[in-house]
Amino acid sequence: MKTSIITTTILIGSLLSGCAVQNDKTQFQGLGLTYQSDVKKLENGDYLTEVEAAPAAGRIQGAIGTATKKASDFCRVQNKSMKEVKTEIDTHLLVNGVARLTFKCI
Repeated sequence: MKTSIITTTILIGSLLSGCAVQNDKTQFQGLGLTYQSDVKKLENGDYLTEVEAAPAAGRIQGAIGTATKKASDFCRVQNKSMKEVKTEIDTHLLVNGVARLTFKCI
């Protein structure tokens, strides 16, 4: 009985701990973690980056800020400016904030 409770707890915990974004980079921001995807080029020429932020990392506002900084840095390397096309926000497990930023480098 005790073993099945422990096994069930571990299984449920691992299922719930998955990220809502592709986790290419994990980084501390403040006291919490952010999970960040690499910048991806879309078929229409725009770019996409996604960030999930824990409550101690600013949740939705932390995710938006990190995604915006990541996009700006990506464009700056090309000597261009970042222009936001669309920002979508969401939550993961009703706790972490998720931001998906579509942008152009101009």
